[in-house]
Amino acid sequence: MPKRLLALAVIVLPLTFVAAALAAPPTNEVTVVVDAVADDAEICAEFGLTIRFVENGSFKIRTFYDREGNVVKTILSNFNQRFTSTASANGKTLSTNYPLVFITDSDDADIRVGLRNAYHVPGAGVVLLDAGRLVFDANGDLVFEAGQHELLNGDIGAFCEYFAS
Repeated sequence: MPKRLLALAVIVLPLTFVAAALAAPPTNEVTVVVDAVADDAEICAEFGLTIRFVENGSFKIRTFYDREGNVVKTILSNFNQRFTSTASANGKTLSTNYPLVFITDSDDADIRVGLRNAYHVPGAGVVLLDAGRLVFDANGDLVFEAGQHELLNGDIGAFCEYFAS
């Protein structure tokens, strides 16, 4: 049995390298975001609040291609520094960083893996957490969820209460 596996490895392994060598090399693009401001009147609307989000940081988009030059996968991840988001309203501020990784595959599925946000109130703990894995199909429909996604699932009461009090 071990000789068969060795023979198979001797045949298959070189073919793997040949296929990879024929693919177009991946490309990298770096984007830097400085003070990107978005006012969100919907997230805490029932509390009568508009939350201002300010984002800063940099991210890298690495795109992989097949031998015909078609995109097969795109990975967006942090680059050089953490991407941060600061939420503020009512004279209060909370910050988070998110090393979330976005992956888009050849089927246009949108896969999000990691920590998107974990807003902490000093002495009280996390008031908004979005972490784990989400998979959306090409239509934007959620097809898989693992982890805690309070923002997606509408569990934002503690986050809004902090700013309202």
